[in-house]
Amino acid sequence: MKRYVAETGRREVLAAFREGPVAACRISEAEIVSALARRSRERSVDPRSLERTVRAVRSDFLSLLVVEVTPAVVDRSVGLLLTYPLRAADSIQLAAALEFRERVGEEIRFVAFDDRLNDAARSERLVESAH
Repeated sequence: MKRYVAETGRREVLAAFREGPVAACRISEAEIVSALARRSRERSVDPRSLERTVRAVRSDFLSLLVVEVTPAVVDRSVGLLLTYPLRAADSIQLAAALEFRERVGEEIRFVAFDDRLNDAARSERLVESAH
């Protein structure tokens, strides 16, 4: 979301995109569009901006390293939910990051702006972005 809307943390997200490559969980695409649509309904984003931004989100996901929401990711998220006080979507995000780290076989930088999610990521030994 922070890539598309000026809000706290945007600078870190834009820097991550410049440094690349960037990986994201597939669910992020729906979460971002959901937040944009909500802002449009609340009239803080005009309809033309919404359409243009949704196109940008969809286009970006064609070039990102996307971690799909597989049964393995969901299984891992269930374990995370039983261990940490996370929302379901956040547990899927964290599970996807852990799966991605295993896939690439090296440390990855985890960028999130939620204290509970960052606490869980630290407990899972993910390298957290400095923000």
